[in-house]
Amino acid sequence: MKYFEIHEPYYALIAAEDEKKALEVYVEVAADDDGTLKDSIKEVSRQYALGCVGDFTFKNRLELSVSKLVRDFNKRENERLIIDGALA
Repeated sequence: MKYFEIHEPYYALIAAEDEKKALEVYVEVAADDDGTLKDSIKEVSRQYALGCVGDFTFKNRLELSVSKLVRDFNKRENERLIIDGALA
């Protein structure tokens, strides 16, 4: 699995098999592609993505264990991990 981050027009962190699939997921959940998303998407490391998800999760769900967080993270595929709060 690969991990992709987009900051504009809305922030999203996405787990996807490739950049094309990540863009499809982003369009489904965040915003239409006006032709600039290709320039906005950036592949990030697994460690970075897991750190972002961990930070977000533990700020909102303190009862979740680290091992459960990692298990859930590893199962995520072709979906958003984090999305801009304005879209939630």
